Amino acid sequence: MPPYVETKKSSLIHDQLNKERGNIMEKIRVKDIEIAYSISGEGDPVILIGGFTMTKESWGLQVAEMSKRFRVITFDNRGAGQTTITSESFTVADMAADTIGIMDALGIDSAHIFGVSMGGLISQILVLDYPDRIKKAVLGCTTHGGRHAVQAEREVMALLGEAADPAIPAEKAVRSRVPILFAEQFIRDEPERLEEFIRLSIRHWPTPEGASGQMRALSVFNSKRRLGEIRRPVLIITGSEDRMMPPENSRLLADAIPGSDLYIVDEAGHSFYQEKPDEVNRVLIDFFMK
Repeated sequence: MPPYVETKKSSLIHDQLNKERGNIMEKIRVKDIEIAYSISGEGDPVILIGGFTMTKESWGLQVAEMSKRFRVITFDNRGAGQTTITSESFTVADMAADTIGIMDALGIDSAHIFGVSMGGLISQILVLDYPDRIKKAVLGCTTHGGRHAVQAEREVMALLGEAADPAIPAEKAVRSRVPILFAEQFIRDEPERLEEFIRLSIRHWPTPEGASGQMRALSVFNSKRRLGEIRRPVLIITGSEDRMMPPENSRLLADAIPGSDLYIVDEAGHSFYQEKPDEVNRVLIDFFMK
């Protein structure tokens, strides 16, 4: 274990909750921050990397199925959840290094990764800068960034801007984002699951400092010129109805990454992995196991 990495138990309450769910939840010190993480299952390691302000609790539908075959690691990126909220600026590369720090602490030489949205940016840096540590990578609902990326509609950007106002109550902000996170069919047909998402989001609502730190990092990301360097197996996956990150961005990634495959989840939005977990889990498991 590298000298800069330490582990310690989290609170007894969170430990008990995770034990009841079959998970182990701890914290790891990686350089200057503490990262909260959970482990479930045994086998080949799979690391799930969340998007903007997303916490490890959001991966429940993936962990439940994938932990039957893999050792699944989830964690809170810096600036979110129970991981350190830092006032210092950081980059997507810093968050990729955090992931490597977790792997080092857990004695993981190499792992499969699945990152969504901002987590997809982190995953790109991982396969580019740490190719020997990554077995296979899945890039979900993400982009190469920069001026050549396909931007969301003005209405979507306006809604995101309003939801980011720290003066707005968390519940109002969460509900205002629903139409740009989920496809119309899911909103119409799955009200109970939608309300569970809203409750979870409110419970883990980010601090203004944490959200702004992550936003600064992702807003300057641009990997377009480096995508041709990727030599690891890559699957790109997105929802056909994604309003936040238009599917054209996934097609751009697929065109630029040598040997990559593209999978479109029909009638699903930005949160495709929550909307259609059975289909997505099957695709992930098949890709990682073949």
